[in-house]
Amino acid sequence: MTVTRAGRLVGRHGYRRILALSAVLAGLQASSGVASARDTEPSGQAALDWKLCSAVAKDWPVAGDARTECAELRVPMDYDDPDGRKITIAVSRLKATDPEKAGRTPLVSILGGPGFANIADVTSTARYGLGPLNGERDFIGLDLRGSGYSEHIRCDVKPLRHTALDAPQREVAKAEFDQQAELNKRCTQADPEFARQITPENAARDIDRLRTALGAEKVNFYGTSFTTAVGMAYRSLFDARTERMWLDSIVPPTRHWPTMDADSEAVGKKGIDSYIRWLAQRDADYHLGADKATVRKRLGALRGELEGKPRVIGQRRLDGDWVLEQLVLERDEWDTGARNLVAALKGTTPPRLPDPPEPPEPTDPGPKPPRFGLSNPRSPFNPVEYNAMFCNTNPRSRTFDEVWAAREARRAADPAAGGSALSLWCADWPLDAQASPPRRGASALQLSGHLYEYVTPYAWAEQARDATGGTLLTILDDAHSSLPRTPCAAKAVTFFRTGRTADGTCPGVKEAPAPQGAPQARSADPSRR
Repeated sequence: MTVTRAGRLVGRHGYRRILALSAVLAGLQASSGVASARDTEPSGQAALDWKLCSAVAKDWPVAGDARTECAELRVPMDYDDPDGRKITIAVSRLKATDPEKAGRTPLVSILGGPGFANIADVTSTARYGLGPLNGERDFIGLDLRGSGYSEHIRCDVKPLRHTALDAPQREVAKAEFDQQAELNKRCTQADPEFARQITPENAARDIDRLRTALGAEKVNFYGTSFTTAVGMAYRSLFDARTERMWLDSIVPPTRHWPTMDADSEAVGKKGIDSYIRWLAQRDADYHLGADKATVRKRLGALRGELEGKPRVIGQRRLDGDWVLEQLVLERDEWDTGARNLVAALKGTTPPRLPDPPEPPEPTDPGPKPPRFGLSNPRSPFNPVEYNAMFCNTNPRSRTFDEVWAAREARRAADPAAGGSALSLWCADWPLDAQASPPRRGASALQLSGHLYEYVTPYAWAEQARDATGGTLLTILDDAHSSLPRTPCAAKAVTFFRTGRTADGTCPGVKEAPAPQGAPQARSADPSRR
């Protein structure tokens, strides 16, 4: 959510793409995984048995926590078959601290994902800018289906198989795609019916079952990063049961990896443009060209050459991704990057070489028997849920030729910086669940986007505003999900108390006119904190 995104490049031979698990079973035929609009109040919901999390939750991550309570909730695995198989969802509560004000609509708080354990997020929400709200209302958290203490599929990632050091870039990407596809199929076979039901819409339905178990007529919702998708789904399905909702660092209402990669690249390229301008102004030092067009052309040509025929120096690989790595260094390392690029253009050894490939770590990659619930070890990150949340409702760009063609189109448009992202999470994903597009509603909806952010680009907040009709507040920073640590937090407290929305701008944690350099390359978590 972490501030990393799927498909981001990190040092494999010089850079590598981290493979996450997803879930697949070819030819699987099942129900849509998304219940129809006939969702009704469940009858006979058992009361939640609240106990201190520190006493009942194994490996509870909050040291010295004497407030947070935990319980387990049973919900349908498939909401099209509500009387069929049930699964367990782990939930948490921080009770309101002011007895005279307690009893207002509870606030459900989930801070990012997917795949991560979120049940302890209520403690973070109470600790930072939204904390004053805990005086008057309970804070409610949960581990989304497929993650944390909730029911999930246990399956480890196999070590990445390294291709030859001099393999062309496309060959490396294809090997990673094939491994991703194998992981997807292998891990889902442990429980394909359940994997198929892991969607934002079903997570929203789980939250509504939790609302009923709490005896609440409505809920408030505060979500960041990926869980903004869950929030949009909840409001679309249960607008009448939503009192107020604030979504920060928003994922796009329609999630399609090549499109999302292009949006992220657009943010990163602003920093690269600044660097190229800086290089052109120092032609006397680096001799890369006295204007941006010349510098960009030379770097694009170098990148293309090294993609087709990487250079090998010992166990170090210089490829097209290594060129990109020089372009996204922080400003205080721009000189280092320039000297590396000059050396590569001259055919000499750069002053700073990439890291050599890491030896694979031994693992037992097979599916494992389910172990979930509060009495079992917490799953800090579950890659099966990660991929299922993104891929089950996205039928496009699942073949290598599709994703590579989209990447190559961006690279052709900008040979120096285009095509820097290649997200392979949905490799050969055959499961299909009907998505529920966000709808406009009557409940109060506040959105906040971070103008210079890379993890969840500001453009996604604008797309969410257009799809949902929410009010958009622009935070002037590049920090992912930073709302509680900014002056904007006071606006969030006012919103949840009064419903008053805010547009315009608000200072961020690091207000700046524009980012000076592209953010560092990201690794495998799409959108968390």
